[in-house]
Amino acid sequence: MSRSTKVNRSRKRVQQALAELLKDKDYCDITVAELIEKADVGKTTFYRHYERKLDVFLAMHDAFFDALLQDLTVREDWLSLSPRPSVIAMLSRISEQSSFRRSIAYRLGSDAPQAHRQLKLNLTSLIEQRLTSAFNSDDFIIPLPSLASTLAAIYLDYITQLFNDALASSVEERAASLQRLTQANLRAAIAD
Repeated sequence: MSRSTKVNRSRKRVQQALAELLKDKDYCDITVAELIEKADVGKTTFYRHYERKLDVFLAMHDAFFDALLQDLTVREDWLSLSPRPSVIAMLSRISEQSSFRRSIAYRLGSDAPQAHRQLKLNLTSLIEQRLTSAFNSDDFIIPLPSLASTLAAIYLDYITQLFNDALASSVEERAASLQRLTQANLRAAIAD
């Protein structure tokens, strides 16, 4: 087995272990020692791949964001009034896992400010990449980094609302609203 395969397998085991632990505990209540034990990896292996628990959390979300945006590949996907299946699927998954009583900020503990900041940066970067491949850069009258940052903020706010169950509508209605907000921002940012 190649070294890169072993590395990927170890990283995936650690991420899966955190996902499993998060089903029963808040992030702030999980220790690195528990994570290492659940993943069945050594301490050295853990620290070879991650500096801290937050890095595992962020890596999990990178995969989540990629899956969320997987159906937004061409201009028509972004500008459609209909939400993409990947968005509906991921919002459904979030909605099913949002039965927690405490806020996300509480559950993340002292890592909350850094987690929110890094999640927004990571999602902004991914959205910018997707928009760059779906549109001609000359199409935009608003700088693409600013537009991507705005869309990332909208997506993260919507996801936070789902976790906090602040919206009393179906997942499909939520996804449709999110798509309408995305489309409206894009239309405003495109030169006519």
